[in-house]
Amino acid sequence: MKKLLVSLALLFGILTFNYACNFTFTILDKKGNVVNPQKVNKGETYTIVVVYKYTHGNCDIPIKDTKFKMDGIKVVSATDWTSENNSYVRKLKVEITENNKEEVFLQAIRTCDRGGASNKIVLKK
Repeated sequence: MKKLLVSLALLFGILTFNYACNFTFTILDKKGNVVNPQKVNKGETYTIVVVYKYTHGNCDIPIKDTKFKMDGIKVVSATDWTSENNSYVRKLKVEITENNKEEVFLQAIRTCDRGGASNKIVLKK
């Protein structure tokens, strides 16, 4: 029984470390409606709402150090990060620029010694 409890505690610690922070994305059309399935058209503009949630109460990496990588997407404008309920939110107004690919993406990346975070939203055309 003791061995089982130690194993469960170790597993919980590993899972907590690996998922200490994450990004989620929501894509909105011009009217503010959620686009689902996430299908987009070249030349159209959309708003991608990026939510970064962290569980390390003492993250040393400033939110402004978050990097974005994209393919087939151009950021037209962006809000500053705002703090909401132990999360940060940023809205990116984007234009779909790629015509030759079936998918385009936006990826948010944070690097730190605790594993960092990376996630991407893949949009189909």
